[in-house]
Amino acid sequence: MANSAVENRPAGNRQAVVQRYVDILTDAGLKAVFGDQRNKDVLIDMLNVILPPHRKVADITYETTEIPGFTLFNKSVRFDLRCRGEDGRQFIVELQCYHQANFFRRCVLYASKAYDMGSQRGDGQAYEIPPVYFIGLLDKDMQDVQRFSLGDSIISEYTFREKTTMMVPDETIFTIFVELNRFGKKLEECETLLDKWCFSLTHINTLEKLPDGLRTEAFERLFQACEIARFEPEVKLKYEKEMITERDYYNMLNTAKADGEAKGRAEGLAEGEAKGRAEAAKEMKKLGIAWDVIFKATGLSEAQIAEL
Repeated sequence: MANSAVENRPAGNRQAVVQRYVDILTDAGLKAVFGDQRNKDVLIDMLNVILPPHRKVADITYETTEIPGFTLFNKSVRFDLRCRGEDGRQFIVELQCYHQANFFRRCVLYASKAYDMGSQRGDGQAYEIPPVYFIGLLDKDMQDVQRFSLGDSIISEYTFREKTTMMVPDETIFTIFVELNRFGKKLEECETLLDKWCFSLTHINTLEKLPDGLRTEAFERLFQACEIARFEPEVKLKYEKEMITERDYYNMLNTAKADGEAKGRAEGLAEGEAKGRAEAAKEMKKLGIAWDVIFKATGLSEAQIAEL
């Protein structure tokens, strides 16, 4: 059973609480865990759940790079993963965990850049270019993408297809989104390996220990990799500093949103009241009621009443 501390938290709500495990759906958490090459096996475990069946990863070599301007923090971590499949073929995986306006376009842009880099590293004249899979781990709605019914699936995939037959002429660029905001299962409801990974990614920062329902080698490795006390001192210090920055950002964003909503409600109420007074004054004028009575009843000025 899952620890009783687990709750369905609102997407993007990062609470500044003492916790045992990192919040892996933050820039700082993703970098601290998957940016450490000692956790390469954990990353491979996760990728093999998300990627198509014919793209199982056997080994990876990767670089961790920061992309200027990719998020509202002005930079964001991105993993450039050079993968060797179980069939020996090479392909590239780009991994991101942020979402903002025009996120889909940005993902396509960076997947295209990775594809272009593949042509430069390989035989560009023969176009022997390894395919690129861009994976986005999202805990917010993709508001900039036209929605359609995915049923119970939380994974969506976009690539080049022929419109009528839906045929994929070649394996080139794929953008895959894992929409964790749509995942609401309790641990006891998780039947598939994907379900359990989604539960872990969504709730790990609220847990006090590895739940019995996740006691397999893969999840034991994940929880060990996410345990803050196991971090090297410099990694722990960097993670904590970056989390402070992210929490401050989300607090400012939420405050600005609340202030904007309050202002909108106040402006809407005032506008509604003004329209109501104007309509009342019109009817009173039609009935020939004295202007001084209309003044007192509606609070409108003589000029305002004359314009009605």
